[in-house]
Amino acid sequence: MEDLILKKFWFRDKDESVNKELLVDLTIEPITSWKDKLIGQSSNIEGKGLEEKEEFELLEEDILKSVINGTPSIEFSNRIHRILIWDMENTVVLKLLGHNIGYSVLHNKIYNLWKPSSPFQLMDIENGYFLAKFQNKIDCEKVLAEGTWVLFGQYLIVQPWSVSFNPA
Repeated sequence: MEDLILKKFWFRDKDESVNKELLVDLTIEPITSWKDKLIGQSSNIEGKGLEEKEEFELLEEDILKSVINGTPSIEFSNRIHRILIWDMENTVVLKLLGHNIGYSVLHNKIYNLWKPSSPFQLMDIENGYFLAKFQNKIDCEKVLAEGTWVLFGQYLIVQPWSVSFNPA
């Protein structure tokens, strides 16, 4: 109640002698940066040279820019690869067998089916595959352990994401 302020207002088309009171929440939500969206809100990275709760910083030696046969090329250091792989820890690969399905339909159906404790991100990738990235390990493990999942009479294949995954 401490962040609420009492505001008075009235309706113009009504009797102006009648005042109404309204509590207004003045709490300002922090703005999430693009960096935080990319690497996740909490950038707790475990691994060689990466402290827990260390702020992510892209160093000059993390990026190798070059030109190969006239085409620009960018390579990332092993540290960046470890960060990207770590960030995919709670990600699963989805494929609905025998059906092509749209992003919105799939997202709504699996959200209602799985009932996760936190929202998850869904990404449509090629050949009818999707990636679902969970905010916590509990939801991810629940989806992997509780399957066999069926949507529209078809099996939904769910498997953990791995570096070697290829949707081709």
